[in-house]
Amino acid sequence: MMVQQDIEKRLQQHFNPAHLEVANESHMHSVPANSETHFRVVIVSDAFDGKRKVARHQQVYAELAAQLEGPVHALAL
Repeated sequence: MMVQQDIEKRLQQHFNPAHLEVANESHMHSVPANSETHFRVVIVSDAFDGKRKVARHQQVYAELAAQLEGPVHALAL
């Protein structure tokens, strides 16, 4: 499975978002062609209601911990 698809699947399953965008921005960095190392995520979910920005980010980072330890070098939220 491609990294971007894995990220999208995990976020969909865990947060059931009303809106989700996952953009591969690897091409904007010094990496080989077709890399999947740098991503930007926009996510809107009821799971974040009443939580501060840092807590929201922590939830996403926790859900994507395996990807952040492996193929993903950078994740912008």
